[in-house]
Amino acid sequence: MADYTQLMNLEKKQKGQQFPSHAQQKTPVQSTEQSTNQSISRLTNLSPSRSTIPNGDKVMDKPRGFYITERLNKRIDEAVRYYQEKHNLKKVDRSIVVTTILDSEANWTEEALELILDKVISQLTNRLTNR
Repeated sequence: MADYTQLMNLEKKQKGQQFPSHAQQKTPVQSTEQSTNQSISRLTNLSPSRSTIPNGDKVMDKPRGFYITERLNKRIDEAVRYYQEKHNLKKVDRSIVVTTILDSEANWTEEALELILDKVISQLTNRLTNR
C-alpha cells in the first residue's frame, strides 16, 4: 500500500505532464484527485483500437494481488457459495467471480468510472490516513 510520501514522489516524477482541467480543484486531497483524474483520463481517452486488448481472454501467467475491504471479501465468498450451492458449479472460485465482474465492459465506460470517482477518492484518502 502506498503512503503519502510515495504518492508525492510519484507525482514529482510526473510533474512535466499536464493534468486534465477538472483535476485542478483545491481540496485537501488535491494530489490524490490529480493522480486519479489523470489515470481515468488515460483510460477513457484511449482510441478504440488501443482500448481493445489482443488476447484479452488470456489469463495472466502470474497472479496479481490487491487489497480489498473485509466487506468485499465477504461478498466474494458469498457469491462463490451462491454459485456452488444454488447452481451446482463446484469449480467456481473467487478468481472466476472477480474476473467475471471486472471483465464487464459496462464497468469501464467513462460514465461508469465517473460514477465511482467519489468512492475511489475515499479509498485513497482512507489508505493515506490509515483508516
